Amino acid sequence: MDGAAPTVTFTRSRTPHDVVVDGTVLELLAKRAPLTIIRGPRGYGKTTTLSTWFGAGGPGHLTVALRLTRASNDAAHFWSELDSALVDVDLLPANGAQGTDHRERAMTSLGEVTEPLTVVIDDYHHAGGPDGAADIDDDLLELVRQNDQLFLVVSTRTTRVIETTGSLSVDVAMISPKELRLDGPQVSALAARIGVALNDREAGRLATGFGGWPAAIRDVLVRSRGDGGRLNLALADEYIAAMVRDLRHEQVRRFLLHTAVPERFDAELAQLVAPGDSTLTILRNVRSAGLLREEIDEGQRTYSYAPFVRQALLRLLSESRPDELRAVHQRLMGRSLQERNHLEVLVHAIHAGAWSTAEQVMEDEWHFLVTQEPAMLMAAAQAIPSEVVAQHARFRVARDEVDGALLGGEPDPQHIWPTGDIRGITAELSPRRTRSGVDPTSFALIQWGVAAVIAGDESSALYAFGRARTLAQETDGSATAVRLATAGLACTHAIYGDVGIAASWLDDETLDGVGDESHDDYAQVGYWVRLAQAIVALDRLDPDMDDRVAALPERTRRDEVWGMGVLVAARHAAITGGPREVARWAANVRAARHYLPHGRMAEMALRTTEVEVLLAGGRLEEARHAAKDLPPNAVTMSTHAQLALLAGEYRHAVSRARNGLSEQYLSHRSVIECQLVLAAAHFALGERAAARAAFAEAIRSAYASGQRRPLLILRHRVFAALAGEDLRVLELWPEAFRPPAEESQEEVGGGLVELLTPRELEILQALHQHAGAVPIAQELRLSVNTVKSHLRSIYQKLNVTNRAGALQRADEIDRPGARSGAAAAD
Repeated sequence: MDGAAPTVTFTRSRTPHDVVVDGTVLELLAKRAPLTIIRGPRGYGKTTTLSTWFGAGGPGHLTVALRLTRASNDAAHFWSELDSALVDVDLLPANGAQGTDHRERAMTSLGEVTEPLTVVIDDYHHAGGPDGAADIDDDLLELVRQNDQLFLVVSTRTTRVIETTGSLSVDVAMISPKELRLDGPQVSALAARIGVALNDREAGRLATGFGGWPAAIRDVLVRSRGDGGRLNLALADEYIAAMVRDLRHEQVRRFLLHTAVPERFDAELAQLVAPGDSTLTILRNVRSAGLLREEIDEGQRTYSYAPFVRQALLRLLSESRPDELRAVHQRLMGRSLQERNHLEVLVHAIHAGAWSTAEQVMEDEWHFLVTQEPAMLMAAAQAIPSEVVAQHARFRVARDEVDGALLGGEPDPQHIWPTGDIRGITAELSPRRTRSGVDPTSFALIQWGVAAVIAGDESSALYAFGRARTLAQETDGSATAVRLATAGLACTHAIYGDVGIAASWLDDETLDGVGDESHDDYAQVGYWVRLAQAIVALDRLDPDMDDRVAALPERTRRDEVWGMGVLVAARHAAITGGPREVARWAANVRAARHYLPHGRMAEMALRTTEVEVLLAGGRLEEARHAAKDLPPNAVTMSTHAQLALLAGEYRHAVSRARNGLSEQYLSHRSVIECQLVLAAAHFALGERAAARAAFAEAIRSAYASGQRRPLLILRHRVFAALAGEDLRVLELWPEAFRPPAEESQEEVGGGLVELLTPRELEILQALHQHAGAVPIAQELRLSVNTVKSHLRSIYQKLNVTNRAGALQRADEIDRPGARSGAAAAD
């Protein structure tokens, strides 16, 4: 036998002139494993890889190479081809006899080779067809196991027994689609060879879009070269479409087209959209071929196509089989209904043309869709035919109005609260219940506004109510619609603390007399108007706030709007009531929380109100307990800051207030509260410049918003000291909450700030957390002796002898935030 390596060529070489093969693939081939398998779908460069390997010298010893065709589906034909290839390299004599057993000849010859021999079989997926493939695999594996001079290299599109069983008995070098894929730098190199101008970003996009599919990428580059030499991604579909059309089996073609509809799928979903006895087998083969990306998501195995591949499959399905596309969406819609995934139901219903289902989803889940998924809702509505949109008010709002609220950017989903089922809240506003009627479009906008308020999205709420009001006025809509929208604007501004603007909307002529029970729209609009009036009066500390709060009727339905009424009454009791009234309302708020769904904004606001009421009643420990598991968010941050302030934890108060002010969705009321906490904490620490700066910001915010109630966070003495001689600022403090003149004079001259130095104040604050000089010294980075010296001075100035006495005396002298004004008013 001649040991020189012969020149090997394939009978139907498809190897392009310009190719890029990863060096690691050639290294795997060079290892000369007993069995080497190159597996990948059509166009993954299997033949190119083999030709490149041979061009670089190949295995370096005698090689038998053949490429199979569909004729090799017949096992006898396969053995005949292998027999002929062995004859070509003089391993077998020419066969001229009739009835020769080609399998026996080939098996005997290969089993008896005594010098290294590599057998390369390209397009091995044709070998044996459905009936004879396993037998051929077993025969070749047996040869490799028995003869250590025989090396077998096969390239195939599918997973076969030779791969699964072979790895159990012989060493296998596996070149899978993962190794054959092209990455960004390889795409750049290939583009340079072909003559297409490509930057790194475009190369990476092309590699990712096709999942590294070599032939598909090369096809786009070659076509782009003929299209002017610049990358044309519009050509990406053509290769995939040709591949699908060339598939022999309709079941495989249908599987690819149908499973491309969902963005990702699992085995169960594949059975749903492409039902059939062989679906799971096809899934396994397509995955093994490298056409699918596989991920483990929460213990579930899911699959997806590369972006360009999925895009091409969807376009082909849409253009060539529109009825099948609608049928797939119909099946997916049914599954989404079972899973209560309302957004997916809507999307699939639109693509399936199931307009009645789409309309029902819009009717039932409008509050969720418009607050949680506004951009997706708008995109879905754009896919609805114009003639269908014209018949449905919510379709029109989703298509024409939602984008207006998104001009400032889509709300951060992490800051949007769940709305739940608010149909009960808006049922009283429905066209059927209002006396003069509300047109469906205005009603949809008003529902959107109510949902946005409950979701914590102030800007969308204002946009929705504003558009509802404008639309009703422009189209000569009902006066009720105008009043509802106006009341919605007033309530939104009031709830989010912009009480000056809320008051101006309440003065709008469209709401004249609406708060009176005799008014036609009292049942529908009156409560909203009275709620806004009560919030405005309370936040401005108006002289008539007692009457406004008392005039707010209690709703029979225990929902978020009812919860707002409880909140208003409790806050009123916190600043005007005595100890018994405060205790009663703290209990009322605690009970009210249990009527509302957990984890929504209304429930969170009630929890902060409970803490506020307890603090107003001097029940610091109970307030701490109520706030123990209160998560930090836009609703609670100012409460956490106030709690730290009243506990004498001034540095913590400063930190929490600053964190609150960095929160984008903080209400105007909470902004002022955080600014005043900063002012009070810095003042208590003797940091006068920082205190005045924070106080000035709070005053500017108070003027802008009309807020006055947050000023009571400060003791009047601290307020007066920070206001100085500015009469305009001093007048902001409500007359009813000013202490008597003689008490005010006493306050101006007293306080810890006047008794202790800034360093002593800092050590006194640390004394709340630490019982001795050593930990205080470690926290403040001072020597122990220095801390002891300051502690002796503090005890002497406070006329006490120990830590407990110092903390008690400090609390008596200068407790910031105590509602002394309320006590004086009593």
